[in-house]
Amino acid sequence: MIAKLKNAVWQRAGDDLYVVSEPETQIVLSDPGGQVEHLLGLLRDGTRDEVQLAAALAEHGVPAAPGEVTAAITALDQLRLLVDVAEPMSMPGGQAERYFSNLAFFGTFASLERSAVSFQRALLDAHVVFLGTGGLGSTAIQALTGAGVGRMTLLDNDAVELRNFARQYLYRTGDIGLPKVERAAAWVRAFSPATDVRAVSRWIGGPADVADLLAGADLVVSGIDQPDNVDGWVNEACVVAGVPFVRGGMFAQRLAYCSVDPGRSACLACHQHELAATAPEHGVTPERLAAGLDRVNRGIGPVASMVGALVAMEALRYLTAFAPPIAAGCERSVDFATGDQETRVWTPWPGCPVCATAPGRAPAVAAAAHG
Repeated sequence: MIAKLKNAVWQRAGDDLYVVSEPETQIVLSDPGGQVEHLLGLLRDGTRDEVQLAAALAEHGVPAAPGEVTAAITALDQLRLLVDVAEPMSMPGGQAERYFSNLAFFGTFASLERSAVSFQRALLDAHVVFLGTGGLGSTAIQALTGAGVGRMTLLDNDAVELRNFARQYLYRTGDIGLPKVERAAAWVRAFSPATDVRAVSRWIGGPADVADLLAGADLVVSGIDQPDNVDGWVNEACVVAGVPFVRGGMFAQRLAYCSVDPGRSACLACHQHELAATAPEHGVTPERLAAGLDRVNRGIGPVASMVGALVAMEALRYLTAFAPPIAAGCERSVDFATGDQETRVWTPWPGCPVCATAPGRAPAVAAAAHG
């Protein structure tokens, strides 16, 4: 391993070094003896191992044992200031240019253990199942195709209609009357010929209609809300298969999204159990009353784009682990009338029969909140 300092600048103020590697983040390092500043300078060129770094420091009159250098490098790596120059940094063909922005983004999260390229390779090797190619789905499909997801399964059972054009920018006027899922797959192929995409025209009528899509899948993105029980069916199929899923939706003035990490977070069945346990004695809740309303999708274009983008970012957290999922076992929402954001954490249900089916878990083991 040969450590190299990322693009960084610093300035001394007394005994402290003020270091900036990302414009919005400043790191303050205590360095009364100047050892850290000398080490940062030596790490810029990325040509020395730890023994050589210790020797170079001694030449500058800053003696440090190899163990001290190791400890310092470990600390700097934890601050995401270092990469390993021994790790392959190139990609074949034109991939480095194609994913230039991605590699720059992942470079922020790269470390001595993981290069920026490894994050991108994780996407190229990933298989994502999209349930629904409508408002949320069309935006998420575009975002994750652009990100470089290598394999996709798209499911929908609707045809393109004129009413879709206010918020589903995947389609064109000439697509009206054609199956959405076929046109969505055609868009993916045209935008990214290297992506392996499969179109499935199907109406989901139970968990089995989801389960047979999950072989080899790494993640499910769900943007469907019909029939009424569909969320429960998706939850059941994904938890049994051990495949995480991200769910999003939109309303007149609010968007919401959540995710389930089987065996690690509370699931939708846990959430429903919690709602039932905390329902008022008279049994009247907004959700139950709303079930009697006529269904009208009031989500406009900006709402669909935003929830699709938030869902896509949660998907990237699962697929690359650049950061932990932020919506696992909870609902995150944005109110567009007030600008308020809210997170409602679900309580894991120790007796959840769905969580008990997650791979590697005994039926009596409680669902743990995602850590």
